[in-house]
Amino acid sequence: MKIWLTMKGLLTVIQAEERFCQPCQTCSSTSIVPTPAKSLWDELDRKYNTEEQGLEKYFLSKFMRYHMVEDRSVAEQTHEIINLEHALADAEMKLPGKFLVMSIVDKFPKSWENFGMTLKHQKGRLSLDDLMIAISIEEEHRN
Repeated sequence: MKIWLTMKGLLTVIQAEERFCQPCQTCSSTSIVPTPAKSLWDELDRKYNTEEQGLEKYFLSKFMRYHMVEDRSVAEQTHEIINLEHALADAEMKLPGKFLVMSIVDKFPKSWENFGMTLKHQKGRLSLDDLMIAISIEEEHRN
């Protein structure tokens, strides 16, 4: 939890709040009672974690609905999918490499279906780098 607070720049604020609260606990004065750090933390957690969950859902939905079109370069569209995967990884939703590669192959446009089937039936594991090289070579041959 301290790591997340440090990343958000809030750890020093909460620690200062805790130091401020300790002397006040011994006071008999009832004029101003500082807000406990726990309630501040709960409020911040509710506010910011909800937004991050919204981003996760947005990027995941965008990744799942993405379909390649015929009029644009397949390599360019593949880079867009990889950028979506990086956004998911930043939101702590890292996709396995094999899942990413097969997702990209399944999103190929209609004219690339035979090429996609060829890639799926290759022996051995197809890495993302291998896929990018194969796409580049195929695009050169098609143009």
